[in-house]
Amino acid sequence: VHLDHVKEIRRATATTVNDVLMAAVSGTLTRYLREHSDDTTDEVFWMIPVSVKPLDIDLPTELGNHFALVALRMPLGIDDVRTRLGEIHERMERIKNSDEALLTFSIQRGGSAAPAPVATALTNALSDIAVGVLTNVPGPAHPMTFAGAVVDGVLGWAPCTGNQAMTVCIFSYNGRVAVGFGTD
Repeated sequence: VHLDHVKEIRRATATTVNDVLMAAVSGTLTRYLREHSDDTTDEVFWMIPVSVKPLDIDLPTELGNHFALVALRMPLGIDDVRTRLGEIHERMERIKNSDEALLTFSIQRGGSAAPAPVATALTNALSDIAVGVLTNVPGPAHPMTFAGAVVDGVLGWAPCTGNQAMTVCIFSYNGRVAVGFGTD
């Protein structure tokens, strides 16, 4: 998908690029479920990584993970695209305006310092409430090279843990958006 097309939709609907792409995933999952005789599932629960550091700060000399997983109840079964996009936008705004990211980051930090059985139990408790991880990563806006060859495209995969059955990674690179689905 061309990123410019996604940005046009974003501008026309006063939403975000992320909202537009999440609404596309919602529509895709709805169609898939219906094709497999499930027209009753009305939402799916995702864990979404969000940064807990501002994007405009300089990178530290020692890199590390500074993100939290927040919960998104993605609506399914909404056929009208504008309505679906509006619902996604509303739910994402709720997440952005809450302290959920800082709370889950604190839990993650505490769990990482706990003994291994406690850390494992905590990780599983948090991860098992979601179908999987859904992430949207903005990549390089211009072509990159690898071993002297221009990279045509990039397809990302979000990590899964515990009993999660699906992963979705939305990745933009060089003006295009790719979506990687992983399932068990």
